[in-house]
Amino acid sequence: MRVIVAAVKSVFIVAVSLLLIDDLRAGPVEVEADAGVITMVGTVEAIDATRQVVTIVGPNNNWVVVKVGPEHIKLIKVREKITISYQDEMAVALRKVDKGQQGDGIAAEETGGMDLDAPLAAEQDWVEATPHGATDLTTVEITDTIAAINRNQRTVTFAGTGGKTRTIVVGPSVSLDGVEPGDEVVLEVTRAVAVDIRPV
Repeated sequence: MRVIVAAVKSVFIVAVSLLLIDDLRAGPVEVEADAGVITMVGTVEAIDATRQVVTIVGPNNNWVVVKVGPEHIKLIKVREKITISYQDEMAVALRKVDKGQQGDGIAAEETGGMDLDAPLAAEQDWVEATPHGATDLTTVEITDTIAAINRNQRTVTFAGTGGKTRTIVVGPSVSLDGVEPGDEVVLEVTRAVAVDIRPV
């Protein structure tokens, strides 16, 4: 009798597993990661054609700024829903802002020469600038206040207006010691880079 019960339980577990696998395959996956490439269905919020970057908002109001090639920029429009695959951005340096410095002064200094398009500047929550001495546009400096830290996954999250969030992976060579939620920090971040973009 025990053997029969065990066999029935095994068959039931296999059947349920197959049903769950079929359900997962049937629906679109909104965010998934594979070998360092993230695929997400999101909405284009801003396009900076000069710098070849687009701002995308994902399914959970999570935002990412992605560097794209000219062949992709001409295929998309603001407010359009797209499927984008990209290599994620990563912090390669992080430091706390000294208490004696004024955040507004940093923001004014860093945005002074950025020549942002008006829609992008109006919607930008995270102060971004090209690091001193940088010769390309693949690295950016971000100044903001940390909303959350996940030390196990090595991520820091920043909160923007309207419930926006931006989560950045912190590189393995960067120390998270001494930083806590509520600290204003400056990060040097390698831009996320688009691998593929398709209109939904």
